[in-house]
Amino acid sequence: MTESSCPNYQSCRLINSPGFNTGKLSIEHYIPLYCIDGKQKWGNCKRFQTKEILGFCPDFVLPDTSLTVDEIIDKFDENSDV
Repeated sequence: MTESSCPNYQSCRLINSPGFNTGKLSIEHYIPLYCIDGKQKWGNCKRFQTKEILGFCPDFVLPDTSLTVDEIIDKFDENSDV
């Protein structure tokens, strides 16, 4: 990991999931857009933003989700009430 990589790069469950694929998108799509080349990129990742607040990131969150961090937390809380 370089200093320009996201601090969560090595531990991110999404990026480190073997065979990750969301149909048209794959790890190779997300890494250059959200994981490397400085905080201006990884700072925009919703997984990074969520982990900064919660201390972890729920698996359903993609780096480019349209949900706000508050909506992610609400959705996680709703699913945890089962």
